[in-house]
Formats: sequence, C-alpha cells, structure tokens
Amino acid sequence: MDLRQLRYFVAVAEELHFSRAAVRLNLAQSALSAQIRQLEAELGGPLLVRSTRKVELTPAGESLLEDARRLLALADDAMRRARALARGEAGSLVIGSLGPAPGGVLAPVLAIFSSRHPDVRVELRAFDFTQVVSGLRERRADLAFLYEPVDEPDFESTPLFTERRVVVLPKSHPLADRDEIRPSDLVGETFVTQPDCVPQRWRDFWLLVDELGGRPPVSPLIGDTLEEWLHLIGRGEGIDTAPALISRYYAWPEVRFVPLVDAAPATMVLVRRRDSEHPLLEEFTQLAREVSETAISHEATPYAAPHVPAAD
Repeated sequence: MDLRQLRYFVAVAEELHFSRAAVRLNLAQSALSAQIRQLEAELGGPLLVRSTRKVELTPAGESLLEDARRLLALADDAMRRARALARGEAGSLVIGSLGPAPGGVLAPVLAIFSSRHPDVRVELRAFDFTQVVSGLRERRADLAFLYEPVDEPDFESTPLFTERRVVVLPKSHPLADRDEIRPSDLVGETFVTQPDCVPQRWRDFWLLVDELGGRPPVSPLIGDTLEEWLHLIGRGEGIDTAPALISRYYAWPEVRFVPLVDAAPATMVLVRRRDSEHPLLEEFTQLAREVSETAISHEATPYAAPHVPAAD
C-alpha cells in the first residue's frame, strides 16, 4: 500500500463511480481499476462492491475510507510544512530590539508578514545595552531594531526613520523644566553611559561628543539595561540623551525627558548579519521600509539619505 493507492481509493469511494473518479484524478479508468484491485489484493478482501449500475463500499472499505482521509491529510500537511521549510517560509524569525520596538512600524509589519507566511513563528526578543552587537553576532536574533551608528563590518543596516532626541535628566535637575535643551546647555554635565562592550562610536553619539567637541565626564556607575540606566539618572548620577521613542514608552517618575535641539537626530535601523541565509529577511526588511513611510509617529520622519553634492 502507498499514498497514491490511498488517493485513488478515496476518489472512488467519494465519487462511487469509477469514470468520475478517473476524470477527477486525470487518470485512465483502466489504470484506476487496476490500482484498486491491487490494493484489495494486498488487503485480502474487497473494498468496493461493483455492479453495472453502482459502486458501494464494503465494511472494510468504509473503515479504510475514514482512516485514509486522516492519513492523507497528515501526509499533505507534512509535505506542505517540509516544502515551506525548504523554501525558508516556515520555522521562526527572531526580531530583537534595544528597548521598545517601534510599535507604529512593528505592529503593521507583523500583521502583513504573518498573513503572507502563517507558518512562520515570529518571536520578539528584548536586548539590553550589552547586546547591541552581541545579540545579532551570537545569533540570538535574525534581525534587530537598533539606532545608528552601527558600524560593524559583518552587519547590514537598513535605515527606517529619524526622530528627534531628548535629554534624560533627574526631575530635580535645573534644566528639567526647560521646553528644550541645546548641547551648549550641557557643557560640564556628567553623563550616565553604557558598558565597555558597547561600541565607542555608538556611545559617543549619545554622549554628544561631536556637539560638545569632546567626551563629557561620565559616571562610574553603568546601566546595563534601560531600567538600570533610568534608575541611575533618576537618582541623580548623571544625564544622557535618548531617542524620543523612549519618552513615549517609559513613564519613569524620577526623570524628565526634554527635547534636544541643534543636535543630530536619532536614526532607527533594521540590522542583520551579512552572512545570514534566512530567505525571509529581505522581505521583512522591505516591509519595514514601506510601513515606516506611513505608520510612524508625528515625532518621526521617514529616513532620507543625506544629500551629497555632485562633483564638479
């Protein structure tokens, strides 16, 4: 017995007519009859009672029909899953994010992606500061929502949108009641920064090194996670800058988020390893680019590549 014979039998049993079953299977009626006889011979008894006027199932045929339908359904499902896995259209896709993933982008991307690939399980994984690089490099995620700069040679980054930065201060800080803050207002301030495993250029961006003309004083206390970082700032260990997204997702009672002006904005990027062979990464990335053009908040704008003047 093989699956092909079971399919032939089910077609005849459902049609109760050899000619109609042969048409349904796109098979010659004589070949279909031969396969049914071979199956009956293997089982040791008739499955169908044939006459010139009708075809009926025997008790053995009725029993086999019920089981054959289940077996074929299982086989079809197994083949569908195996084909999808072979094409990379099933399994799982792990999305990392440093801090809160941008819901205005992520939610619609997941809705569209899941409708196209219902067999793909998408997992979300929160990164702390120590995993800005290692989370992807150690394959704890296939893709990650991060903020520039991410200058790792083995990573590929796709910019999604830019948004303003905010200064994160203790609620008791003299600048906490300002409507906006400029880098010049922060000269001499101590910053709370991230662990040494975070790339220095990434830390320098949030420390306003370019705007201040050098690295500011930093607290000896390090925040490995967003919660630790916010706690340190809230208790007066220093200040820092952050994307405006943080202020929308974290209502921390001891800190204030004040808009930063006259400084480079934060750029959200979707990052992946260059050596990744997951075939759905490009589709997910393209979806994120498309959605980010319309689904971002009023505080963010679609990413536009910097203008480079043409050479003379």
